[in-house]
Amino acid sequence: MKLNRIILPLMVCALTWSSCDDQIMEWKESDGSVTASDIPLALKEKIANYDYIKTYAAQYTPNMTIGLGLGADLYINDAAYKAVADANFQMFTTGNAMKHSSVVKNNGDLDFTTIDAFLNAVPADIKIYGHNFLWHTQQRQTYLKSLIAPEVIIEVNDDDVCENIVNNYGFEGGNAEGWTGLWGKYTYAVEQPGHDSDYALHFTMTNETNVNYDCQLFWPTGVLEIGVTYAYSFWVKSDVGLEVQFIGQNASYGGIYKEKFTAPSEWIRCTGEFTYTESDTKDIERIGIQFGGTPGSNLWVDDFKFGKKIEDPDAHRTNLLVNGSFTEDIQNWSKWNGDDGCNTWNDSEGNKAKGCLQVVNAADNAGGEWKVQIHSDLLQPVTKGTKLYISYYIKMASGSGSARMSTSIESGSGDTNYQPNQVVASEWQRIEWEIEAGANITGINFDLGLKAGTYLIDDVIVSTEPFEEVAVATMAARSNGGITYKFKTAEEKKTALLGAMEAWIKGMLEHPGMDRVTEWDVINEPIADNNQWRGIDGNFMSNGDDAPDTAPVEDPASGLSLNWASDHFYWGYYIGKEYAVKAFEYARKYAPADTKLYVNDYNLETNPSKLAALIDFVKYIEDNGQIVDGIGTQMHVQAASITRAQIDAMFKTMAATGKLVRVTELDVALGTSSPSAEQLETQANVYQMIFESYKENVPEAQQSGITIWTLSDNAAEHEYWLSGDTPNLFDANYGRKHAYKGVCDGIAGKDISEDFSGDDWKNAYETEEETPAE
Repeated sequence: MKLNRIILPLMVCALTWSSCDDQIMEWKESDGSVTASDIPLALKEKIANYDYIKTYAAQYTPNMTIGLGLGADLYINDAAYKAVADANFQMFTTGNAMKHSSVVKNNGDLDFTTIDAFLNAVPADIKIYGHNFLWHTQQRQTYLKSLIAPEVIIEVNDDDVCENIVNNYGFEGGNAEGWTGLWGKYTYAVEQPGHDSDYALHFTMTNETNVNYDCQLFWPTGVLEIGVTYAYSFWVKSDVGLEVQFIGQNASYGGIYKEKFTAPSEWIRCTGEFTYTESDTKDIERIGIQFGGTPGSNLWVDDFKFGKKIEDPDAHRTNLLVNGSFTEDIQNWSKWNGDDGCNTWNDSEGNKAKGCLQVVNAADNAGGEWKVQIHSDLLQPVTKGTKLYISYYIKMASGSGSARMSTSIESGSGDTNYQPNQVVASEWQRIEWEIEAGANITGINFDLGLKAGTYLIDDVIVSTEPFEEVAVATMAARSNGGITYKFKTAEEKKTALLGAMEAWIKGMLEHPGMDRVTEWDVINEPIADNNQWRGIDGNFMSNGDDAPDTAPVEDPASGLSLNWASDHFYWGYYIGKEYAVKAFEYARKYAPADTKLYVNDYNLETNPSKLAALIDFVKYIEDNGQIVDGIGTQMHVQAASITRAQIDAMFKTMAATGKLVRVTELDVALGTSSPSAEQLETQANVYQMIFESYKENVPEAQQSGITIWTLSDNAAEHEYWLSGDTPNLFDANYGRKHAYKGVCDGIAGKDISEDFSGDDWKNAYETEEETPAE
């Protein structure tokens, strides 16, 4: 008979004994008094002998919760991954499944497919932490952008025919006359009802189609003109979320391919624009859409309109300035402050035509916007209380700058109006400023002293006529048709976005099963690396090494172009600081009464100023009537550089707020995919140090707990985060690393393995088994 080692799943073992203790005799030169208990265990054997993390948490830190950040899809579909996660952790945070862009569809509907599957898979005794409601990235930009986009208005003449405009756009004759390309892999019919009309074109995919280009629909336009900007608008819906793409073709089937749209179950308007250039496919002569879907799927199309874009949204507005377009000179504009000759006429640059105002600021002046100031009188004074609608185009010759407008007033009549500072990019951008005159206004000023650089300014309009009338008035002035836009006011945009914010938070919190989520990151990463509020006062810094976003450049004629990165959206830009207050207001309104609500940010352990700014952020929310229960620190740390002093200082500062303190995304990066034993030991020590510091510096009543960010070093978990690194507690095969011991010892406040013996190993991993005699 002999003893055979049993290796439990996910554990690596190295030592076996025979029934006659051969290894003991060899180790102690046949000293018969030595037992298995006397044999020292190697590190791997110690780690394998540890219990599960949550067992130690229940024993040593019952006041706090040890969590895991994980991928919901991986948890649902990988049984081995799920087993390790379930066995070790008390709470789960989904990395992406509960974020705005993962749940909100392009039409604003919420898709809970992944969340429901995740909730059904998580054992009832494991808590769930919500991550997150608002962030500056992973927001469904397409939907949010649609809420603030202007209304597309297509003007037609008395015969309902416009130049380069589809005449049978609504199929109201009950037919598809004029449309071509109806040879695709579908059947079609003109049916009732349409989108706010009698008819729409209805397609049903046949059993031959399954790709996006199998079905195409075209309207003949004649050859598009080089250099002309065109715009389009159409309404679609489908029963299964089909994808629709706007395209153009020539007679040889060469094409141009533009924006894609997902057609939801309710009608959605799809809009876009493009300038037809020399580099595009030549001789485009028809425009339309292409689509496809599984057999039996359906798509409806209505109100399909296309035409030349109207370029001047300000054509109708009466300008109270004498020379706002600088077509020949800069008369009526004078320097009030700045270097001599800083304001000149630039005859080679301009927004719509050559000629613009050029102003050079030679130096940065903190708080000194007025130190470079260019002034123009109004044709006639504007009395206090009058609504003014001011617009202008501005760019930098290179780099970025800062500009604002202010008013010149009649002495003693009231207060000067100041525009918030505007970030100025190196491309022309339209800026609007709507004010109620705080005094009798006699002129306006450009205040350009804050940031050094060369500023170019054009098409300045001061008018009593609102922006929202631009599109209607311009349209009415044309007789040959075209597409133009009705802009939303700043207040309309704010109202629409607050409505979307409330609907999103309410929808998440009231969805069946979401009452299991006991804590929420309401706002994630609100403070940028420059310690300012993201999205406020032109602060659009992205994370880490990403290129920073800039202020949104809204196309002067359509307002449709938002130049932030894909699915970036800065709520504060349109709503102001109130966005943070409203987010907590809505979360508190719809969450169960005992739900804890947090703000969460990164680099707080290495940037005390950022932590101070985050605490001020919390204070602002509470000064405006809402309660923040806790502050989360992500703690993505580097093993080679993080120090105990940094960690202690952070936890002490956080604890001093009286708020709950949670480590929300802890990992310890090594900077290599092949760490040495020494590096793995350092990593383990850092994990242990963080747990010990947390327990020492955060009072028990404020200890929410610590969440480890992702389970293992497996590449599937690091495609987008710390790729090529080894930051976790488990290796790529879900085997325990030295860091596992560090976390357990940190929870216990001691080296648990000091009490382990050879008998523990033997009892845990060996059984007797009869074997044939030799």
